[in-house]
Amino acid sequence: MEEIERCEECGKVLKDKSHEPYCEQCDEKLDKQFDDIEDNILIYKELLDSEIKVLEKFEDTDIKDLFKRVYEKLSREEGGLKEESIVVLNKLKSSFSLKESELGIKELPEIREIKKAKPKDQCPECDKKIKEDFNLCPYCGYRLKKDIEINK
Repeated sequence: MEEIERCEECGKVLKDKSHEPYCEQCDEKLDKQFDDIEDNILIYKELLDSEIKVLEKFEDTDIKDLFKRVYEKLSREEGGLKEESIVVLNKLKSSFSLKESELGIKELPEIREIKKAKPKDQCPECDKKIKEDFNLCPYCGYRLKKDIEINK
């Protein structure tokens, strides 16, 4: 009995093996997500964990090519590589165990994380929208104002 191959994304039976291991629709959807992730890295200088999960579905060569393109574009920005760009490049590099030697780049400085200033109406801990005059976040309990006493 012949084993039926299914799309790893949606489970549809694969008749056309040219998009292995995905059906044509899922392959197109993943390619669009890949392009969107590249744009987000370049525009917002961030790489979300959910985006890393999507990128894990791609070949190593695709990830290396993505890194090289993003590195080149970010390096050409006015003033060269900035801290937030280095953070996102390091996250991409460490998430996929990429080596500078195989990427053809010089070593990146180790800048792990930059805390971005949150808007006053957003909790710095859980990112939920709150009122500016709150002392504690009603969602996660984070102490927003350091000069208040909490009675337990």
